[in-house]
Amino acid sequence: MAKNKKISSSSDTNIRHLGQKLIKRHHNLVVYMIFGFIAALINTIVFMMLHKWWHSAVVISNTIAFIVSNLASFFFNQKAVFINNVDHDHTTWHKLVVFFAYRIISLIPDTLIMLVGLSWMHLNALFVKIVDQILVGIFNYLTTRSVFQVQGNSIFTRAKNHIQERKNKK
Repeated sequence: MAKNKKISSSSDTNIRHLGQKLIKRHHNLVVYMIFGFIAALINTIVFMMLHKWWHSAVVISNTIAFIVSNLASFFFNQKAVFINNVDHDHTTWHKLVVFFAYRIISLIPDTLIMLVGLSWMHLNALFVKIVDQILVGIFNYLTTRSVFQVQGNSIFTRAKNHIQERKNKK
């Protein structure tokens, strides 16, 4: 019986250690998901208020919701999400411009999803907005990392270094 407890204890410790390593390694993603959920919630609430209660057009409601939620998202990302390996070389204004440049790219599929879902398919606005926020959120995470974090070498530099290391081993 004591042997089983020892194995279980060791296994629990290993699992806990693995979990801590995963959280440390993916800290930015986990925190981004939490604050991304809040930003998506802001986007959804603003959209629903404008579209359902004030009966504004889909494109106008979606664009205003986009602006409001992305201002909040920029603040969240700058102050709470990307706090490790931070880019100090660029000003806040520079980061804001680059951030919105990437986000404007995501506004296109965002608006298309809303138009297709609501105007052409006549689906429930809340359902379409939730699906939209999930899909756009994935794209936004990938681009947002490049705004706030110091970027490593380009893929070509890394490939060149890898080839050089292999040659040195021979």
